[in-house]
Amino acid sequence: MTGRNIGFWILILLLASTVVITGCSTATKRSNPLGSETDAESNVTEGSQTSGVDSEPSRNNDANLLPVVNVFASQTTVGAGNDINLRAEAIDPAGSPVTVEWQSTDGILVSVNGSSAVWQAPAYTSKPVISCVVTNSRGGKTKNDLEIEVIGNSVYKLNLLVDRCSFAASVSDSSEEDFVPAAGARVVLKAFNDVAISDRNGNVEFVVTQANKIATYSDIEVSYRDWNVKYNAKLISVSGSTVSDNMIFSPGFENLSVARCCGDSFDLKKGIVEVTTSEKNTIGVLEPLPEVSVNCSVTSAVSSRDTGMAVIQPSVANPETNIKISKTGYSTIEGCTIPVNSGYTTIVSAEMIRNTNISDYDASVAYVKPYNYKKNISVMEPFVIGFNQAMEKNTIFDNISLMVQNKTAGQLIPMTGKEIKEFFNIDWKGSSVVSLTPKHGYDACSRYCILINNWTARSIDGRWLKSYTGTYYEFSTDDDPEPKITAYEPLNGTTKVSRKGPFTIYFDRPIKPDSLYEETSFEFADMTDETSVTISGSMISSFFSVVWKDNNTTLQFVPNNTLSPFHIYQIRIKKCSFKSESGKAVSGLENFWTQFTTGGL
Repeated sequence: MTGRNIGFWILILLLASTVVITGCSTATKRSNPLGSETDAESNVTEGSQTSGVDSEPSRNNDANLLPVVNVFASQTTVGAGNDINLRAEAIDPAGSPVTVEWQSTDGILVSVNGSSAVWQAPAYTSKPVISCVVTNSRGGKTKNDLEIEVIGNSVYKLNLLVDRCSFAASVSDSSEEDFVPAAGARVVLKAFNDVAISDRNGNVEFVVTQANKIATYSDIEVSYRDWNVKYNAKLISVSGSTVSDNMIFSPGFENLSVARCCGDSFDLKKGIVEVTTSEKNTIGVLEPLPEVSVNCSVTSAVSSRDTGMAVIQPSVANPETNIKISKTGYSTIEGCTIPVNSGYTTIVSAEMIRNTNISDYDASVAYVKPYNYKKNISVMEPFVIGFNQAMEKNTIFDNISLMVQNKTAGQLIPMTGKEIKEFFNIDWKGSSVVSLTPKHGYDACSRYCILINNWTARSIDGRWLKSYTGTYYEFSTDDDPEPKITAYEPLNGTTKVSRKGPFTIYFDRPIKPDSLYEETSFEFADMTDETSVTISGSMISSFFSVVWKDNNTTLQFVPNNTLSPFHIYQIRIKKCSFKSESGKAVSGLENFWTQFTTGGL
């Protein structure tokens, strides 16, 4: 054999040896013991191979080797009481047989067949752990745990109420609540396409763990009379208990549904206004309308292209805010106020109408305050009518006739528009809300009723007011007690008071502004400089700017000259002539005083 041939065979032997050595180091092991069901047929092997033409896998007889196990579940999140299929893949690297045992911290193993099992979830929310314990013939054990999330006892509850001031809320005189149940409302849970009707108490309830289908959130649609609102509800509680929300329908405007909401779904959205804009398609179904401008007072937003929703966080310093919704080519919705509060979310659904379309509906009344059958109202409480549309003001009382009866005194007074203007001061807020304040007040502790015999009026766009002939309305007045001061600022002993004021007095009922100047006198003393002045009558305007707010229930005095810094001042009322709108005098304020210290600014 030549040297060249010897070198060739040496090279062949080296290559063969390299292949055998590389094969000895190869092993397959599942890296993810909680792999998906699609990996069920992957092999799990451990061991080694020896070289040679007739080599076969050999058993590893190391007694210290533990079995290997992988656990598979048909799902790891399940509804309460539902089943999960389990499967284990287990081997002993040494080749001995293994036994499989299933365990769970909660729930029931309803069926066990070696490496397969069926587990039933408990009937409540929990996170039980399912364990598979594999034992080889040498007593070696390996355990693999799998945590299951059980969404159990999951019920979504919604309570629906209606603001009783809404003219659509017909309530008997037996109820004294400000809000009444919205019975018969239709509620759709979109995630399950489930529908429920509210009961006599305005309640609906949904089970949100249905078979193997689970929803954490769902769009909700609520329809009740003229209201139609949508929102996104949270369905699963962290604690596993019932998820509850509350909705109160508020008086709205034409094509505008308004509701205030609170509860689990709205905890992170308090003080927010959600406005959904839509229009009807050719078959009459509402579809989102994007790029609609929404303004709440000085805050604005544009509705989303996908959902038609605009989210606004207006100032909640006032209990309500004006809203304007507009888009080129569509009729603008304006002249309406909506409630806002830091304690709830305001939901608004607006149906936009193209300028080329004409509404088929008559103009109508949206709400009346005080609500029908309300008791113990102030003898000077204004009578407020809110319309669903902007109205032509000069037509409201041109053709109206009604009967007003004081049932307590047995008096019956027929009224036309002319008499209404003689008995009431009439004020408009925009073109859709009119307020009628009695000039001399109702009788105290009396029961009044109103029966409309005839009423015709027009909206700005020319539609006639819906017929309210035969409408009956009733309310009762309180005993008209003397007005009281409920609070004042600054309180006695307050420091760092603004040198520019204001100094404020809060009353429990409206006060006649002019009564301040009749006989009221008070002493204003600078205790630091030991000077004082008595102020009364027309002199008050020389020292202070007087501002009345909140329907004349709040009185503010603003100093015309800035007070001295870090001085102690005292205000003492020497005589008081405040009178309520009905003529009742405030008493017990003689020698009332408060003392405070100004700040540096």
